[in-house]
Amino acid sequence: MSTTPWVRRRRRLLLASALPVLLVLLLALKLLSLPVLTSSAGGAHESGDGAGVRTAGERLGIVDIVQRWRAPYVEGTGRAMEGDLEGGRRDLELALGRTGNPQDDCTVRTNLVLTIERQSDAAGEAGDTEGEKKIAEEALALIEGGPEGCLDGSADGNGGEAGQKQQESKQRLEEKTQPEEGDGEDEEQDPSKDDSEGEGEDPQKDEKQKQLEEKNKAGQGDAETKKKIDEAEESNGGDYAEKPW
Repeated sequence: MSTTPWVRRRRRLLLASALPVLLVLLLALKLLSLPVLTSSAGGAHESGDGAGVRTAGERLGIVDIVQRWRAPYVEGTGRAMEGDLEGGRRDLELALGRTGNPQDDCTVRTNLVLTIERQSDAAGEAGDTEGEKKIAEEALALIEGGPEGCLDGSADGNGGEAGQKQQESKQRLEEKTQPEEGDGEDEEQDPSKDDSEGEGEDPQKDEKQKQLEEKNKAGQGDAETKKKIDEAEESNGGDYAEKPW
């Protein structure tokens, strides 16, 4: 028995009306899921649970079709907290490219800067001083390229927190890019001094003075190394900007 034209039209109408209903259901699911996932990400961040932050970011990627920067931002922050600096940087760079306003840009940019700073720290700890300086310069360029009101915290979207973290990071990064004290300076002689000033001095005294100066330099180097390690430890997961959870 063949289907009548009226029945076929009714079926087509039912199929056509099912699509909008499905879209409404998906939108409702997204709206219901977002607060749960963002709350989960915030709780994981406060407890220093990088894996929890990353997992929340992965789930956000499934439901968040409007703020497309949010999922890679949360996921990248989680990866960086876990120690996966390369993966975290990749996700945060993706998130930065998806932001649509200065406040979101500043939020993502802050965590990206902190992640790159930790990459610079890792290079320094591995003895790669050239790489440490190069990566630090990349982070500084990112800070300088931020939107107006980001660095000073006046319009960073985080109540000044993101701007403060960037300022602190900038200070540490600038120390990395400056030449070490004494580089090339000790080799130059003061032209106003006459060589005759040293004539008649005790050679043994000169040798002791030289040894003392070398010890002082070594002590300064150890202090600088300890300072860098302490700063690297302080810039772990807890330094990342919390919002927008």
